[in-house]
Amino acid sequence: MSGDPAGAAVPGEPRIESSISGTLSRAVDAAVTGLNALGSLWVFVMMAMIVSDVSARFFFNSPIKGVPLLIELSIVAIVFLQLASVLRAGRLTRSEIMIGKLLARKPAMGAVVESCYYAAGAFLMALIFIHNWPLFEAAWAQRTYVGVEGYFSVPVWPLKLLILVGSAICGIQFLRGALGDFRTLRQEFLLVPSSRRDAALGAAALAGAIFLMYLALTYAASSPGLVGLISVLFVCVTVYAGVHIGVALALLSFFCLAAIRGDFEVSGKLLALAAGTSLQRYDFGVIPLFVLMGVFVTISDIGKDTYEVANTLFRRVRGGLGMATVGANAVFAAVTGSSIASASVFTKISIPEMLRHSYRPRFAVGVVAGSSVLGMLIPPSLLLIIYGILAETSIGALFLAGIVPGIILSAAYCLLIWFMAKQFPNFVAMPEGFADRAMNKMPVTELLGKTLPIVVLIGAVLGGIYGGVFTATEAGGIGAFLAFALTIIRRKLTWGNLWHALKETGHVSAAICFLLIAAHVYSRMIAITGIPNAMEHYLQGAGMGLGSLIAIYLIVILILGTILDAGSIMLITVPLMVAAVAPFQVNMIWLGIITVVAIEVGLLTPPFGLSCFVIHNNLGDARISLEDVFWGAAPFAGVMVIVLGLLTAFPRLSLLFA
Repeated sequence: MSGDPAGAAVPGEPRIESSISGTLSRAVDAAVTGLNALGSLWVFVMMAMIVSDVSARFFFNSPIKGVPLLIELSIVAIVFLQLASVLRAGRLTRSEIMIGKLLARKPAMGAVVESCYYAAGAFLMALIFIHNWPLFEAAWAQRTYVGVEGYFSVPVWPLKLLILVGSAICGIQFLRGALGDFRTLRQEFLLVPSSRRDAALGAAALAGAIFLMYLALTYAASSPGLVGLISVLFVCVTVYAGVHIGVALALLSFFCLAAIRGDFEVSGKLLALAAGTSLQRYDFGVIPLFVLMGVFVTISDIGKDTYEVANTLFRRVRGGLGMATVGANAVFAAVTGSSIASASVFTKISIPEMLRHSYRPRFAVGVVAGSSVLGMLIPPSLLLIIYGILAETSIGALFLAGIVPGIILSAAYCLLIWFMAKQFPNFVAMPEGFADRAMNKMPVTELLGKTLPIVVLIGAVLGGIYGGVFTATEAGGIGAFLAFALTIIRRKLTWGNLWHALKETGHVSAAICFLLIAAHVYSRMIAITGIPNAMEHYLQGAGMGLGSLIAIYLIVILILGTILDAGSIMLITVPLMVAAVAPFQVNMIWLGIITVVAIEVGLLTPPFGLSCFVIHNNLGDARISLEDVFWGAAPFAGVMVIVLGLLTAFPRLSLLFA
């Protein structure tokens, strides 16, 4: 036995190592939480700044100096303050179809694959950090300012510092995700002997995919157009495979541009430029402000009141509860802008009510799923905002253009419900469900009281935009403030609710804006490949008309809707389509409306069908399967396709108010 203590195991070492690891983990968590708190509070400050600016201009004809500039800078700050928290909360957008099944069926293989996805995210954050560092140094050394000297200006270096800190913390959070998967992998190795083989297969598949991409880009490097086409293919594959969408778009753009130019430095500078400046537009303020308004509306129970009012109005109509759900969802959509929010709220409100009155489960969930898509069409709509940014089109005009198509789709849904109740009553409800039509009577004073809040919000937001009183961004600030005030008046606001609203707004806004940063890099890369010009020449040579091009575009979107989420489809297709239709002088407002309707069909179609998944998860009823939700939503998806054809054939329907 050796007497050398250096060769002996020291019992305290694992504990010390664990203690150090725990301390570091708590330090990172504290940093993530601190940045998240600052970003969340800043959203509220943005709302206050806009309300103050609009009020000062309207009442005293004296706008506050510098508010538009501060809003521009705030969007970038919010993204990088919140990004690590978004990732920690599992809110960074990605498709869970393939990776979810892999983790459930082959945990070891899934852990290997997912850890590489997290590593890719950490690599992207490292690139952003490295290539933004010289920009920070230059801004600090040269004391660079933005704004107008003598009027209002602010130094640039604090924003550059926030980008560095945010990207570094987010990179660490990505690495923590990878380490978590390695811990899962280690447990699987101990519990399941065959897991080593699964892990090896997963690693081999990833290595093969990376090598294939390397070969493809190396082969195509001399042909920028071919590199662009390869990038579109790999974006679709990687997004479906479960790579975070922003990471997939940004990294693939980085490597494709490097292949074209033969210089990683150029790619890095483009990435840094996108991270620091692509979101510096006043119009981007609509994203957090409208999200904040929607969260306050949900907290204040305005959605519940809207449903009760609609239920009263439709109570004597055959299938009236279904029509009430459509009507309430349409009105609720006018103050939320999110189909997922609508699906979540009305799953809890209307489905139990319909089941209680003997409506069939499939019909009940189908109505909620179908009408939830109105949230992305009726303004304010997050998808319309994203489209407006990608297509560089007026967001206010898009909002106004969405009103008539939203009304048409709502009316078509109500007509479908009436037809099904008349011709297929057994699909809609049991006999007793049609017998009781005198339910839910409401005094006129109560009806007016529950209608007034939603009318005030819609009138303030859309009336202000349509009347030219304020911009879409200012409408978001005013709407968020009014929703906040209503939440206080209705005694629904607590410190916990307020923190939840700000945190939720920050998470949603940061996730969307990160996608927009990646989309900016992707669209720049596509432009550099020359694909837009090549498409224009091809279309001219082939003699393809606008009708054929639009038909192909919509069919592609409908197909992609079965495997990808709405945001991914828009980020991939819109930059290409905008360039393709440029020679035809297409009205971009109309193109945006039909794009959103086509994309929203995907929320109801398997296997992705995000609205259907949200409803099934929120419902938590063992009697209603996911298959029931999809079958119930099928007639409404069919009606959406018919309305899409109508809007495509008659563009004027989308341009009545635009």
